[in-house]
Amino acid sequence: MLSKGIKKHVSNPVFGLLPFVIFVVLNTIGVREEYALIVSFLTAIFGEIWIRSYYKSKGFSIAFYISTISILFTSIIWFFTYKYLGAGNAFYIVVCELCIISLFMLLRLSKTYVAANFFRQKSPVQKVLMTEFYNSAGLIQYGLTFHVFIVLVYRQFRVNIVHVNTVDIIIFSVIPVFVILAVGIYQFLKIGNIVSKLKKEEWLPIVTEKGEVTGKIAKSVSLNMKNKFLHPVVRVALISGSKVYLQERPHKDILSPGKLDYPFEKYMLFNHEINLAARNSIRQMVGPEVDFSVKFLLKYVFENEDTKRLIFLFIAEVADEDQIKREGRMNGKFWTIKQLENGFADEIFAECFELEFEYLKNMVLEPSDIFGENPILQVE
Repeated sequence: MLSKGIKKHVSNPVFGLLPFVIFVVLNTIGVREEYALIVSFLTAIFGEIWIRSYYKSKGFSIAFYISTISILFTSIIWFFTYKYLGAGNAFYIVVCELCIISLFMLLRLSKTYVAANFFRQKSPVQKVLMTEFYNSAGLIQYGLTFHVFIVLVYRQFRVNIVHVNTVDIIIFSVIPVFVILAVGIYQFLKIGNIVSKLKKEEWLPIVTEKGEVTGKIAKSVSLNMKNKFLHPVVRVALISGSKVYLQERPHKDILSPGKLDYPFEKYMLFNHEINLAARNSIRQMVGPEVDFSVKFLLKYVFENEDTKRLIFLFIAEVADEDQIKREGRMNGKFWTIKQLENGFADEIFAECFELEFEYLKNMVLEPSDIFGENPILQVE
């Protein structure tokens, strides 16, 4: 389940840089460096502990480690130089900033190691948030690097500027804080949008040909990858006596668009029960008032250039074909066996239906006592 409130945004490394922002603000308003460094260092320590305990993961507290190390390094530099540079020197902001840039660079280079040691048990949501964590880390690194470049240029022309103190505040304090907050707001909105989409995303189980579940993947991602993964698909043949109901498949379908097929077909979602999926696929189309019985018929693997599916075929029987109203999404008709056999010459049927027809005919529409092995479908 996705976290609520601010919890889903802890992948934003800007949270981990808040101690640096506090140090910049305290330094700018005249707080002595040693006090500013102590406050920001303690903020980094407690912030890391809070994020780690709140999110139950060390992965997204890495930015606080970066702040802690940077502030500690700056404190060491301050200890050896404060007698010579004096109080209120923006030099320490730049030192801390350079340390942050270096550590973010190192972090991005060690992405594989961090993923293996901090994200061993990754949920799909954590994988997405980890990717966004590194994306925003890159933005921060480039933004602060550009700021350091501005500082170097500014130092060359500083003597010619009239309002030096005001410009100093803008150059040394306002710009780095602005960069960090801008990236933070951008990532806050972006992560919120991603999480919102993930909540609406359908997750498909990845299965073996025997139907054993080995993992899951977002439906939109898997469909773009075509045949890489095998997913279970529920198909339901609506039968009335010796007739079967068919209608055109949607023209946007990846498989047999516009061809005649059962109107009841859907991917089985992760952790969904297959018999319930079969019933729901019919209820959504014909409504809850129609009485029918559902029975499993066969399972087989279907694969072509566009898709790969583990198909579970069910039959739903209705006593009277007039129970099915031809309205809304139900715009097909019941076909007799003779009509179906004549239609094969015109190639008007979907690929899966063509494979299933002989089995459906012999086992359901015209059941016989003797049924030989079908040359196309392997019955299980």
